[in-house]
Amino acid sequence: MPLIDVYLNETVLDAEGRQVLADELARLARRAEGYGDSRLAASLTWVYLHPMPETAITRSGAAPARPLWRIEIASPVGSLAADAKPELAGHLARACLAAEGTAWDPAEARRVWVLYRDVAEGDWVAGTTVARVEAIREAVARDRAA
Repeated sequence: MPLIDVYLNETVLDAEGRQVLADELARLARRAEGYGDSRLAASLTWVYLHPMPETAITRSGAAPARPLWRIEIASPVGSLAADAKPELAGHLARACLAAEGTAWDPAEARRVWVLYRDVAEGDWVAGTTVARVEAIREAVARDRAA
């Protein structure tokens, strides 16, 4: 149940395309964390879209020839295994390229950067409740069993 921030050129996708992409990125992240299609996990996975003017995204001060993407995923430490991160990044890159209409190409995928932030135990707080990975996993398991 990560928080996902997506920074993208505002001209790449229309509002509907951004929503479709947000839903896909959330689904991929939940799957990588092992939560799958849990309704509870889906309700706790938030995506913040940051469409930016073309001039706000540069490559060393110059306008990029192709759109650049930055995805930041914050999640409680331990919810996403270190060895799952490269695979998830590849899936996220595929989703971004597909959304913009670009065929999969590993060279093109280098335009999609994924940054992971593991939030320390006790530093992920919803309201006044500390989110603990074990408690989240137990709640998702109960949700699936219901």
